[in-house]
Amino acid sequence: MHDRQSQRIRVTVSLSKDLLDVIDEQIDGLRVRNRSHAVESLLTESLQVAQIREAIILAGGEQAPRRLAAIEQMLKTLREYGIFEVTIAVGYLGEAIRKQVGDGRELGMTISYAQSELGTAGALYQLKNKIKSTFFVVNIERPVEVDLKNLVKFHREHAPLVTIATKSLRDLSGIYVMEPRALQSIPKGFCMLEETVFHNLTKQGKLLAYPVLTEK
Repeated sequence: MHDRQSQRIRVTVSLSKDLLDVIDEQIDGLRVRNRSHAVESLLTESLQVAQIREAIILAGGEQAPRRLAAIEQMLKTLREYGIFEVTIAVGYLGEAIRKQVGDGRELGMTISYAQSELGTAGALYQLKNKIKSTFFVVNIERPVEVDLKNLVKFHREHAPLVTIATKSLRDLSGIYVMEPRALQSIPKGFCMLEETVFHNLTKQGKLLAYPVLTEK
């Protein structure tokens, strides 16, 4: 039996000449071999973000309740990119966030909460058996604005365990695209992604940075 992803199904569509010209411009004979390959590549690129179905927002720490506006804006951004399942990792001040943000029904999303005071990595540790596919992590401490579609494209092309979109290579806060296997690098107990997990993955060549060079 063939794997379903390897099956090829012929589809006939009618497109304008202008659109076909744009598609043909993608053909380089190497990365994109022909018109069919160009159409498939463009569709895959367009749908990549939709293949990521969930995100985790790290909102622990004493300053977290002051980040409510940033959290709400990030939820709207994730929804725009087709991410409707979000877990907000909160600390001991998380009740204020729960009351303000709620369960996501007003946004057409499903929002759950994970209570943790074990650092940014410790918050993810308790979710490692739940996450089965590529996911976003948003460190709301220093939010960044980035095109999630381009970020995911970069991640897919280079295939690290973690890609970090950040304004600062010093503190590595920002938006992360992570593979579930990256969670196996988190030890039990208090642990910080930025100080321990990312450092170890970088030494192993399994982490890449996606610099955000301009502020909007």
